[in-house]
Amino acid sequence: MQRLPSLRGIQAFEAVARLGSQAAAAAFLGITGSAVSHRIRGLEKELGMELLRRSPKGLSLTEAGRRYRGAVEDAFAGLAQATADLLGPDPSRPLTISLTSEIGLRWLMPRFQRFRLQHPDIDTAILSTYRVVDLKAGEADVALRYGKGRWPDVEAERILGFSVSPVCAAGVHREIAGLSPAEALAGQILIRDDYDHWEQWLEAAGIGSIEPFRQLHIGEYSMAVAAALNGQGILLGYSGYIDSEVASGALVYPFDLSVATGEGYYLVYRRERLADPRVRMFRDWVLSETVAEPPAGG
Repeated sequence: MQRLPSLRGIQAFEAVARLGSQAAAAAFLGITGSAVSHRIRGLEKELGMELLRRSPKGLSLTEAGRRYRGAVEDAFAGLAQATADLLGPDPSRPLTISLTSEIGLRWLMPRFQRFRLQHPDIDTAILSTYRVVDLKAGEADVALRYGKGRWPDVEAERILGFSVSPVCAAGVHREIAGLSPAEALAGQILIRDDYDHWEQWLEAAGIGSIEPFRQLHIGEYSMAVAAALNGQGILLGYSGYIDSEVASGALVYPFDLSVATGEGYYLVYRRERLADPRVRMFRDWVLSETVAEPPAGG
């Protein structure tokens, strides 16, 4: 006979392991924190070992807990998939798309009306977060994720590769016209964001040791673009992100050099989720919107 511990205990353990606290798990399960604690202690008693280490700093997984978490998540994912296969997609739940605000504002939203017009019967929910959501746990159906396309247990298809080159407003461009990159940047403010590739571009330009006049650090790229549009300095432009501003003449490439970063945005999903026609239609639409990366500079 199979040894199967309490399902309620397993649910409580999985929720705490995934969400990081008893309070969050209690809110997710709709029970009290003491009930969560009681269920997990009951599970540990059944198993004869500790799964969580309790300290004044909070809860952490023991080695046994880390091993058990993986097995429990796989079991829940398999159960969820089996249920979805049996019942089909839940039309009452919207298609959930996880992304950062940057790809949402600068790539998805200018195009998204086309998807909605093509598929007016699909309700969607946009989850804007910099956290890597757990697709296996069903936190989202698909994600637009930044990186090099290497994430475990998911499919990743590149939709936007990046090359970078400095950009600035027309007024700043007039000030630095005729100057070399080293001379121009030494007299200007460099606008920086949290994840920029300025060092990579400067190294490729042969001026890795340049000291700019000043630096303006802005955490979000869209706000950094706004600063550049208002003539507050020179920003590193990402192809695919600032194309409309360049096309309108609001931003100008002052130098010819463009450098590929090797990173970009990917459409990420679990392969079995393609059984849901909404996921499959969104994937097909995203890939249809993907175009060859335009050259930066010039």
